[in-house]
Amino acid sequence: MRIRTIAKAVATVAVAGAALAAFAGCGGAAGAKIAVPSDPTNEARALLLLQDQGLITLKDGAGLSATKNDIADNPHNIEIVEMEAASLPSTLPDVDMAVINGNYAISGGIDVSSAVAREDAASEAADKYANVVAVREGDEGSDKIKALVTALQSATARQYMEDTYAGQVVPLDVPGNVEIEDAKDGDARILVGASPAPHAEILEQVRGILANHGYTLEVKEFSDYIQPNVALADGELDANYFQHITYLEDYNAENGTTLVSAGKIHFEPLGLYPGKTASIEGLKK
Repeated sequence: MRIRTIAKAVATVAVAGAALAAFAGCGGAAGAKIAVPSDPTNEARALLLLQDQGLITLKDGAGLSATKNDIADNPHNIEIVEMEAASLPSTLPDVDMAVINGNYAISGGIDVSSAVAREDAASEAADKYANVVAVREGDEGSDKIKALVTALQSATARQYMEDTYAGQVVPLDVPGNVEIEDAKDGDARILVGASPAPHAEILEQVRGILANHGYTLEVKEFSDYIQPNVALADGELDANYFQHITYLEDYNAENGTTLVSAGKIHFEPLGLYPGKTASIEGLKK
């Protein structure tokens, strides 16, 4: 994911890591098409997932910077189709499989339990692509931001993620229980920008936790990945919760901003889902 806008924000919490899912269709064969995200931060993850399934082999050392030009061996003659990540769910009927980000799979109404393969939540990607809560530089230590982070790392939030998203949103291990300090006068409102799913849904689960400590949580939903950082940088939000840490770092590099992470919450692994081909073995025939 990439943002091209001028803003100054600080990544405060790696809250979730969005995962790609590869979708299978109706009958694989040599020359099958697999769609993957075209953005650099997610294409490499998709290719590594395909390599793990024995479909391709990447050049040594390609790792999380790989592109399809780094494919060293393609024994099944699979065509890799690069596409905008948001469009991948609607592409499933036209390709054999697609590697899709977890948030797009959820918002696209895909049954995430149907993934035929998924990134390992214990992999390097889980740390590198953990989702974050972002704030303006200097705000990461404020009481209300620390309260927000602690609530999102709570057992309540963890249980909701595990029960709701069928492994497509994985809460990350965090330090032991941390007490939330009660809100002080004049610092009780927390306005957070978020994508509708899963971020706004998760935030809704911690509203009561924050209310018990005197905080009022307000969530503003955004349908794109540019405006939440613009609004945050302009002081219209206290924080946002929609992006993974690598996306935030790319934003920082492209715009000369200073961003920091205050804690990890969840990872959204990539998953491999069926489109025209129903199984990985079907792609190898």
